[in-house]
Amino acid sequence: MSCQRVLSSALQAGDAVQATYHVRLEPLPRLVREAREFVAGHAPSLPPEIHDALLLLTSELVTNAVLHARTPLVLGLTVTDDSVLVTVHDLNLTRPEQQPYVQREGGWGLLLVRALAGESAMEPHDEGGKTAWFRLPRGALAPVEDDAAARPPGQIAPDMEETG
Repeated sequence: MSCQRVLSSALQAGDAVQATYHVRLEPLPRLVREAREFVAGHAPSLPPEIHDALLLLTSELVTNAVLHARTPLVLGLTVTDDSVLVTVHDLNLTRPEQQPYVQREGGWGLLLVRALAGESAMEPHDEGGKTAWFRLPRGALAPVEDDAAARPPGQIAPDMEETG
């Protein structure tokens, strides 16, 4: 399953897995809501700010997979003693750093994931596809720096850059 591919790199040593859940989804925009409902229905009791971040970041990863991969995907939720891990596996081989849509407005989703999650990554797989994941603590969120989700100037499409 999607989370089994990344568990060794995504979980901290000694963080014991309590439960793992998966659902297969077709790449349809309406399924983003179903993905949030799936995660909310299987998540443990969490502080409100962690619960909100969990659902928001799940939406970001699933939306990216729906818009860019356009392949069936597997959403996974792993609950551990100390954290919750969300994984989204798709069959697209394009990675975000390849920037296939440089002129398109958007692109803040993964920056938002990096800013709010305890850890996140995108891991390609030799047999095809990739898994995007994030991990949140089951306790309090770390403070988020101002502009933590802002794109660096070199990543803003030319028609979006501010002028003098």
